[in-house]
Amino acid sequence: MTLFVVAGALLLLGIAVAAVAWPLVQERRGPTAVELAEEALPAADPLVTLQAQRDSIYQAIRELRFDFQVGKVSETDYKVFDSTLRGNAAAVLQQIAALQQAEADPALNASLEAEIAALRHTNGSGPVQPVAAAAGAAALNFCPRCGQRVQAGNRFCGVCGASLS
Repeated sequence: MTLFVVAGALLLLGIAVAAVAWPLVQERRGPTAVELAEEALPAADPLVTLQAQRDSIYQAIRELRFDFQVGKVSETDYKVFDSTLRGNAAAVLQQIAALQQAEADPALNASLEAEIAALRHTNGSGPVQPVAAAAGAAALNFCPRCGQRVQAGNRFCGVCGASLS
């Protein structure tokens, strides 16, 4: 009888050791395919990140207002949280406006194009003809095929290669 008890205890002990050691053994194998795929993703666009922050703050303000109307939040707490959230929203909106203004600056675009042309000329990749947008044509901001953000002077999408003209 004691032999069965000892064997059962050893079996339970072995299962417990295996359960504790399994994650440690898995960790030594290296990153998984999912982790490698996440590392390969391109860096997020800061404008998209700021817009997501703005939307989450707006949602928090709506939820706070609802909670106040239902009676879950006192008036003093509502005023404190609402002013904090509105201050955060104002800061994010200022960052978005500054980023959009920087992206829309034609002088910045012209200076970048000049630097790129100079680098191409220095590297010997041939003469570079400046791409002029047609008069009255609206500048494309996104690729019509894949939806990737593109610069106004691009003729082809850098991601999928679709013609932007």
